[in-house]
Amino acid sequence: MSRQDTGKNNSRKNDGAKAADESPADAVHLAQTEIRHLKGTIAALRESLEAERYSREQAVQSAVAGANDEIVQLKATVASMRDQIEAVRAAKDEAVQDVVRANADEIAQLKATAQALRDQLDALRHEHEQEISQFQRESRDEHKHLQGTIQELRQVLETTGKPH
Repeated sequence: MSRQDTGKNNSRKNDGAKAADESPADAVHLAQTEIRHLKGTIAALRESLEAERYSREQAVQSAVAGANDEIVQLKATVASMRDQIEAVRAAKDEAVQDVVRANADEIAQLKATAQALRDQLDALRHEHEQEISQFQRESRDEHKHLQGTIQELRQVLETTGKPH
């Protein structure tokens, strides 16, 4: 045993010896003093326990408040991101519509150009057909005229070439 333990045992023996030497009124007084001391200790322990409980509750409330603040911030961030996504979608949809409109306009212009070129080609074809027809008429007329001239020249040759 240590000195301290030995000292405590001696002190208890002395207390026991004192208790044997003391009167019952002194023993009651000592018991009441010890009860008061124990009640004080219990009260101090209760206060300490309550303080610890209060401290834990404060920590829990602080953690809950911090978590709630973070949740609020996250919700705001999510809402902001949703708004940004919707804005990007709207911009993308608008850009697609712009491209579709531009393509439709370009297609309409190309169709109009193609029709104008067809019309021009038809006009040129008609003009060339008329020119060809005119050349063919002129060629036939010249051919007839030349055949008539040939016929006349034969007749002249035949009449001048024969002795009478």
